[in-house]
Amino acid sequence: YSLAHYRIGETFFKLHNYNAAAEEMRAALAGDLNPKWVEVWAHLTLGKIFDVTGQRDRALNEYQRALQTNDNTQGALDEANRHVQKPYSEASRQIS
Repeated sequence: YSLAHYRIGETFFKLHNYNAAAEEMRAALAGDLNPKWVEVWAHLTLGKIFDVTGQRDRALNEYQRALQTNDNTQGALDEANRHVQKPYSEASRQIS
């Protein structure tokens, strides 16, 4: 049930509950990885969580893992490359 964990984690992330969000992203990665894009976006979201919590080395590791998926669903790889160059911050979050 990777998708369910991903969506729950995404909600926690938007609520700035980063510990819970990270747990859900890890659960998503440990699941069935269906749909496939969950893998790249879970790594990308973990990277963002680590950036906003001041853990840049861990963030870079997650961005690299996202890049290794070679899955650019909805521009995931482009975003990962941006955050390798410049850390993610809440101020850079696009309004949706």
